[in-house]
Amino acid sequence: MRTRFDEELNKLNISIINMGKIIEIAIESSMLALMGRDKDAASQVAANDEKINEMERDIESQCLKLLLQQQPMATDLRLITAALKMITDMERIGDHAVDIADLVSNVPDCKYGKMKEITEMSTEIISMLHEAIDSYINKDYDKAKNVICHDDIIDNLYHGIKKDLVQKIRETNEGETILDYLLIAKYIERIGDHAVNIAEWVIFALTGKHK
Repeated sequence: MRTRFDEELNKLNISIINMGKIIEIAIESSMLALMGRDKDAASQVAANDEKINEMERDIESQCLKLLLQQQPMATDLRLITAALKMITDMERIGDHAVDIADLVSNVPDCKYGKMKEITEMSTEIISMLHEAIDSYINKDYDKAKNVICHDDIIDNLYHGIKKDLVQKIRETNEGETILDYLLIAKYIERIGDHAVNIAEWVIFALTGKHK
């Protein structure tokens, strides 16, 4: 019975890894679209979102199957509970990638600057997401804590962008377009928050404690 449970748990881990990979691609595609190097990438993000939603439903079914058909111990129960919580945050990350892609048509030339900082934010959040999922798969407490610590980097970059763009709104008559830039930065910042949430659920799975 335990061997069967471990096999099903391994399948669950593989599904979570695959969902994470698709989400990373969605973030990268939305950033490519924003930078103007690949306009077709924006339409691909929406297509990927349907796949992400489908994967979320599939993982939910796997979790419920483990809960109902097996007899998980306390540690296993926390792992499954954490997985259910994590995929909710992962799905929301996919939604934010779509939100960014939807705004790309309003900011086609990136003429307001701060693209370096936005690129840094996107690179950081992809790394945070990857590390958060990896910490779950490998039951790595220290890696999960490291993801949480990196949230300050995202917040500092976001507040710097926000301050700069608010000043540009005062100086130009194109406030609506500049606000779209600010929204994009905010969506990236929110993705970082969801990566932190995932890491916090990993810590719950490993320790039984949740912030």
